[in-house]
Amino acid sequence: MFKPNLAKYRTAIGITGTLLIVSLIITYVYRDDIFQTIQDPGQPFQTYTPPQAPDYTSLDSWLARPDLGVDPFTLTSKGDVFVVVPSVYRGGSHWNLPSDDLKRKGKLQRIVRPNYVSPYGEAGRLFAPYYRQASLYAFMTNREDAQQAQDFAYQDVKRAFQQFLTQSPPERPIVLVGHNQGASHVQRLLADFFQGDLKERLAVAYVIDHPLPLDAFSGSLSRLSPCETGEQTQCVVAFGSFTPKDSVIAERFSEKSLVHNGRTYEAITNRPTLCINPLLWTQSEDYAPERLHLGGVAAEGLDPDMTPAPLRNQTGAQCQDGLLYVDTPRSKSLRRPLKIGGKFRTLPSNLFYEDLKQDAKRRVDNLLAAQILPERAGALLDDFDVQEIKDSPVTIPDVD
Repeated sequence: MFKPNLAKYRTAIGITGTLLIVSLIITYVYRDDIFQTIQDPGQPFQTYTPPQAPDYTSLDSWLARPDLGVDPFTLTSKGDVFVVVPSVYRGGSHWNLPSDDLKRKGKLQRIVRPNYVSPYGEAGRLFAPYYRQASLYAFMTNREDAQQAQDFAYQDVKRAFQQFLTQSPPERPIVLVGHNQGASHVQRLLADFFQGDLKERLAVAYVIDHPLPLDAFSGSLSRLSPCETGEQTQCVVAFGSFTPKDSVIAERFSEKSLVHNGRTYEAITNRPTLCINPLLWTQSEDYAPERLHLGGVAAEGLDPDMTPAPLRNQTGAQCQDGLLYVDTPRSKSLRRPLKIGGKFRTLPSNLFYEDLKQDAKRRVDNLLAAQILPERAGALLDDFDVQEIKDSPVTIPDVD
């Protein structure tokens, strides 16, 4: 009778189990490198056929756009907000997000809009274009074709902003908003459009989770300045936030990111970056305790007309060496998800939702109160009584 050699089976099982454990450890240690390799489009940008361009005269090319048939003079929100949305496309097949990618459009509508666009609705009408955003892979390497993919995405944003300007009358303040990739493009909008008269209309620009070097304010952004208080207008707020566990992301942010200098992309390495603490609205390196935190939101799938309830007092924050260090949020819903590539993905939450919401509205109100923008003719007549005259007091002489 055959008797199995149990010792051999145990040895084989032990070896297999050991190899499996070693493989899992290697995968975990090199998970970010594996993630990056998977996202490589596999062809140079120079030979890449880009997706079809959006038509920004069409409503279908906008994640958010107001009803242009409504006279903006009649609205209670008196600003116009242009939001450049963050990255949602990892890559793998394309350098830039295809315009007809319904899966990513769904993610933009379901996650990005309620978390990253809606906070600014009380400050003004919301404009947020779909654009052929560069893949996440284009921000994980500094190759020349990655830079070309980023520039390609910006050209869409620029065209969308030009269309926005045709719909935004001169008496309305402008709020610019960008998160991660979107923040990179907002920096270029500031350099291309706000170094002249349009600066007068800028209530505030938010450059969030992409580094903004301080030397830009003596270069491509020389007509602008960082916000020094929570009341100031015509200024720039910037910060990149990191928890104590985010050391790898913080290093990539401050050492490996590319920024545009008005002519080309260049490395951020060893350049001081702007950090405005969103709990203090200053560059102070003082620690802001969690009692100052107005609220974060983890909203998904909300109707555009619904307002999520913010979670207050979730984190403290402190600027140090150009980075914003935050305490781990109390609610797990506001923490970074534990998944492969999670360090690089756009979070399904906005830790400073309510803080940004109130700040944007306040700065719009302050710019209007300064009375430096032109008034529309209708507003100039508000203080006059208009009386109907039934009979003309003028006598017209007879003419022979």
